[in-house]
Amino acid sequence: MGIKLSKSDKAFIQKLPVGRLATATEDCEPVVRPVWPVFDGVHFYIASDPDTPKLEHIEANPQVSLVIDDYDRENWSIIKGIRIQGEAELLWTGEEYRYAHDLLKEKFPEYQTEAGGWKEGDLPIIKIIPTSFYRWAQGRWK
Repeated sequence: MGIKLSKSDKAFIQKLPVGRLATATEDCEPVVRPVWPVFDGVHFYIASDPDTPKLEHIEANPQVSLVIDDYDRENWSIIKGIRIQGEAELLWTGEEYRYAHDLLKEKFPEYQTEAGGWKEGDLPIIKIIPTSFYRWAQGRWK
């Protein structure tokens, strides 16, 4: 069962390149880092290096939070964002891995280059299954 996002929510999420992913250590210490997600309308996918602490965090506790937000530097009255709560799982191979990899390459052309590309199984892809979301905006949400 997915969350219900409006067309404008989806457009907002899909246009922004960077989000922030929060995971927790075994001691429940929150850790937040920038990520470059892609959203297919149901799930979020994030490429990751294979030896990062966030993978250990996800394996120990798959509950994550992803924030995607934006503001106008010249006009701080235009602030908006979406926080997605969800469960993460790691993909290393398979049909869904290849699907997510294609989406990531489409949104981020850097993943198509020799320096930025990779083959199936080389890097994990984090899949986030949203369970809830919260939207905020100063001014009008478009």
